[in-house]
Amino acid sequence: MTKVSFFGAAGEVTGSNFLIETDTDKYIVDCGLFQGRDTISELNDDPLAYNPAQVTHVIVTHAHLDHIGRLPVLVRNGYRGPIFATEATIELSTIVLKDALGLAEERSQREGAPLLYEEVDLNRTLQQFQPIDYHKARRLNGTDQFTLYDAGHILGSASVLLEAGGKKIIFSGDIGHWPSPLLASPESPPAADIVVTEATYGGEEHVGSDNREEVVKKALDWTSQNNGVLLIPAFSIERSQELLFLLHEMFEKHQLPKMPIFLDSPLAIEALAVFEHHMELYRREVVKNEHGGHDLFDFGSLALTPTVEDSKDINEAPHPKVIIAGSGMMAGGRIVHHLKHYLSRPDTYLLIIGFQAPGTLGSAILGGAKSVHIHGQEVAVRAKIEVAEAFSGHADNTELMQWLRKIEMPSGGRLAIVHSEPDRAEKYLSFVKSHLPNANIIIPKIGASIEV
Repeated sequence: MTKVSFFGAAGEVTGSNFLIETDTDKYIVDCGLFQGRDTISELNDDPLAYNPAQVTHVIVTHAHLDHIGRLPVLVRNGYRGPIFATEATIELSTIVLKDALGLAEERSQREGAPLLYEEVDLNRTLQQFQPIDYHKARRLNGTDQFTLYDAGHILGSASVLLEAGGKKIIFSGDIGHWPSPLLASPESPPAADIVVTEATYGGEEHVGSDNREEVVKKALDWTSQNNGVLLIPAFSIERSQELLFLLHEMFEKHQLPKMPIFLDSPLAIEALAVFEHHMELYRREVVKNEHGGHDLFDFGSLALTPTVEDSKDINEAPHPKVIIAGSGMMAGGRIVHHLKHYLSRPDTYLLIIGFQAPGTLGSAILGGAKSVHIHGQEVAVRAKIEVAEAFSGHADNTELMQWLRKIEMPSGGRLAIVHSEPDRAEKYLSFVKSHLPNANIIIPKIGASIEV
């Protein structure tokens, strides 16, 4: 008997965590943080629904916090086995988890909130990581094994084909939106008895221009013409680097208006070294056209601002200017300070390039709020707001189906829709049913279990 249980990213888009049980072993795929308006959700404080000491192996799909953020909690509570991931995911996870602990410690000192884990737990977690290449089957216990496939979402991201208890189970991880300026298109694992798939944009199609460079050029031109400020909330891992790569390309073509561009994200700045270290994961065209790769994310008007003092100095820089800062959902980080300063100005252009989870500041702005609360102050929303779905890191409805249809499944094969808001999950279920009428589809809730 093989059983899959859903302890995160079920009925919502964060907290990815799945337990796979056979007659002899227990495996975990992802152990992510639940994220909301204040980055830390009350769900994170709840005890894990299983005994980590009984888990034999952990597999990680990619380095975003909602997929790795509770790995140290798993270790703190007794997990001592390997944590498998691609080399790039391990390098990025090291940066992301250290940054998350630093932010949690600051919040604990400020608000008295208890820490989910401490530095000793983080250090032990990092020691338990083991690198795995794409397409190379890794034996687990007995005849069980798993293989990773490029998910095209962020650098090193993977879908997992887990063969456990005689059953084949695919975990999509997060599937990328293609074509990406940097990364290869997502791969579909070959076959499965059940597919556990994300559907962040299930039932939805990315609308508007799919030309990322065109979107950026429009925003830059408006900012230049209005002598304003272009604010770009960007996830520190992938979206920020993708933006810098596009700006570098525009700089090389002499298409950048003259204005300073600030990357105001210590995490994104630190991650640049990982991206430069793993050019083998880029699209072939990028590797072919860029020799050396050391300047892929650099250009004349770029300024990196790693320290708090550097960040504060941005306010003194003359207009026009561009500020790229995290967090991507505007739920924390330096972008919040810039929004407090510039959101009420009509010469500000806010370019939203990522998913905005319900309850976040970004979601409120996107929903048309006339004013928002930032650091205890009421701030009017007078900026020009533009949503650019071309930059989405997630496949849309059609792309999800294209990924799914390449997977060979038995008649009546099962599909579990996760990492999706309920309404989008329902839309995606209907869409899949219209294309695969024999599929056995479920939308699990947190705590649900199914036998494969």
